[in-house]
Amino acid sequence: MKSVLSKRSPGWRRAFRFSPALFLSVLFASPALADTAPGAEAAAVAKTGAGSGSGAGDVDLSYKVYVGGFQVGALKIDLDLAARNYDIAAKVSTTGLVGRMFPWWMEAYSRGAIVSAGVMPVSAGQRNNWRGRDRFIDLKFSDGIARIDRIAPKPESDDRDRVPETMRTGVVDLASAIVSIIRRMDGNKPCRAEIPVFDGRRRYDLVTRPDGGEKLRPNGYTPFVGETVNCLVSIRKKAGFKKNDESGWNDKDRSARVWMGKAFAEVPPVPVRLTLDTPFGALIAHLSAAEYQSGGDRIKLGQ
Repeated sequence: MKSVLSKRSPGWRRAFRFSPALFLSVLFASPALADTAPGAEAAAVAKTGAGSGSGAGDVDLSYKVYVGGFQVGALKIDLDLAARNYDIAAKVSTTGLVGRMFPWWMEAYSRGAIVSAGVMPVSAGQRNNWRGRDRFIDLKFSDGIARIDRIAPKPESDDRDRVPETMRTGVVDLASAIVSIIRRMDGNKPCRAEIPVFDGRRRYDLVTRPDGGEKLRPNGYTPFVGETVNCLVSIRKKAGFKKNDESGWNDKDRSARVWMGKAFAEVPPVPVRLTLDTPFGALIAHLSAAEYQSGGDRIKLGQ
């Protein structure tokens, strides 16, 4: 394991950015990083598009991430789906031996309105720390355009081109795209979508397509047992990617396979397992714990 870890250490950050991001990570964050509380903004946006969300309430999801049988990371997600708006926050970090050798973490957030056509983000962003060095991005969405509110370092100093405004029009952030897919699947629609995404540096399409179903049986990795709907998730690059990348991630197209299941009857399907081929071997993430706020009670998965 040590010889593998010693090669191209920054690639580990890519493994964690790419995989959890694809299923809410999808997605990453701390509400404290937002400049403003978008609840009122989201409510105002919702009035312009009469949407009716699932009203699923507050769900906490915890995942353990493995490579080659070793736990190398952890992901925690707080997903709040109200009738007319949503709030998602998450944090992913390296753990164990990898965490000691390559300490890294990322937080991110996304908030917006649920409308009849899907979702309408209001604010989103992320912050990550690699060996004590901070990077951050905050986005604001207005008039159908994603605008960078704060960013460090600048894209030009990060070996990439800026994404022009024309390519930031009609886009959503990654976490909002995942919320949109979850809402589609909650309506018994297949996970077939192509959603334009801008994450503050890169512009790409999040592409999902159906990949059958499965019944997960009891095992030591997750308390989830039951039927799943499986999806293949990939990205189609558009702009803003690094010009020179020797991390090993550009040698082929990469798709993640995601198992979506209903952890709680009142909650839309959520990712319960993910697999991804990385330059360091097969990565697999399992839903290790989940809690749901219902009528003032906290219900745990597996109770």
